[in-house]
Amino acid sequence: MDLQRSQLPFALLAWIDRVGCADPLVESLPATVRWLLARWGSGDDHLPLHLVHDLGHLLLHGRDFRFASTGALAHWSDETRAGRLAYEDKVLGRWALDPTVLDAHVAIAGMSAARRDDAVAHAVGLALAGPLLAADDLARGNPAHLRQWAAELPAVAADDAGVLHGKVSDEWRAWAEAQHLACVRALPSGRLFRAEDLWEIAHLPELPSESARLALRTILGLTARIGGVSPPVALSLRHRAREVPIEAEEADHYPAGGFDAISTRGTLENMVRSEVAYVGEGSTEHGGVDLFDVRFAENELLFYTRDESPLLDARRDLTVVLHLPAAQRYKHPSLEAQTLVLTEALALALQGDLLRMFGPAGSRCAIVWLAERPGDVDVAEEERALLSLPMAAEVAHRRVVLQVARTWEEVPVAGRLVCSPLPDDDAVERVAWVCVNEAQWVIGDARVAVAEGAPALRGVADRLLTMLTRQAKSRGKRAPG
Repeated sequence: MDLQRSQLPFALLAWIDRVGCADPLVESLPATVRWLLARWGSGDDHLPLHLVHDLGHLLLHGRDFRFASTGALAHWSDETRAGRLAYEDKVLGRWALDPTVLDAHVAIAGMSAARRDDAVAHAVGLALAGPLLAADDLARGNPAHLRQWAAELPAVAADDAGVLHGKVSDEWRAWAEAQHLACVRALPSGRLFRAEDLWEIAHLPELPSESARLALRTILGLTARIGGVSPPVALSLRHRAREVPIEAEEADHYPAGGFDAISTRGTLENMVRSEVAYVGEGSTEHGGVDLFDVRFAENELLFYTRDESPLLDARRDLTVVLHLPAAQRYKHPSLEAQTLVLTEALALALQGDLLRMFGPAGSRCAIVWLAERPGDVDVAEEERALLSLPMAAEVAHRRVVLQVARTWEEVPVAGRLVCSPLPDDDAVERVAWVCVNEAQWVIGDARVAVAEGAPALRGVADRLLTMLTRQAKSRGKRAPG
């Protein structure tokens, strides 16, 4: 249903009659109209005014948001009171308790007043536009018609009690109720914003281009869906990493494998010998409790802990090479995004895995776009500039390096993992080579069906991390004698 120019004023008043924010309409409506114009002008013309109004002011006020029932409850009719309270409880109340809404509010509150309107309008679109597309028979408005009413609307809607009993007919009130119920049914039940949404809201002033926002949203969203390394794989990698000594001239001077502390956890082989003195203590001829058994049951026995040699705290270096980036800007029909987007998301996931497993001081990652063909350099520079936004803090702390290289000699060798549209090249020193030119990626003798999405990329990341650790272990071995 498309709202005609003559219908729009009645629809707007009916929507305004349903708002759940207690702010005076004369003060709250001008900003709401700006947000609604921005959303309708961007193609989200199915968004109703009352949801844009309430979510927008919730994002502005945060915990200071007040519900309309605090001042207008006495003016609500018996027929509408239950529905209004249900809206405040099940929709606005849930949003007010949503931690992602509070995170978005904090990000928006830190912006200048000039940027705040754009950020609120963008956040409302991220939260509501997609889900409400599934709603049944939502009315669609025309931003040009809304622009004609923008100046008059606050004065027309103003009312001391903040309600519009005499200005909305029963027919339009019923229409607004039906529209509202359709929206509520379509609203998501989980958190309102995803991690990539929050990042985009916070960095909106740095992303003036819609294409840049879409590209980063896709990369960060896919990275989030890939998730972290699974606990069994992480445990295995940490265990293997502890067996890797650093190649250093003074390696023999550092103790490793001894004891350096005492803990209440450990194996019986590492138990402090004096604990044996409790065996038999406390027992009587008629039966009693052995103190050793009590200390064992209560986790009070003492155990020696192994000395962790400084040599085992080696930094893990990772170099992800995105070979021939222009050729990777290709979308296979069965894949959800361009190959370059998938490989960049994989690189970010690997960097996050190392950071979680070994800490900020225990890992360093280089993401290198290797431009060997004409056209690669421009693509590489664009992608490096794009990823420099979400990775700014990591780059500033020197945990991540973003580099455009033209030859293999410029690419770091340590922990080199290559994602290339070309088959494996034995002449190139690397830990692993991933051929990414089809829907099935090839890693050695294995083929991975990347069309399965994020779970398949998680499997690729786990395999590459395992290969990386094995390579580090083999390098750490020393020749006998």
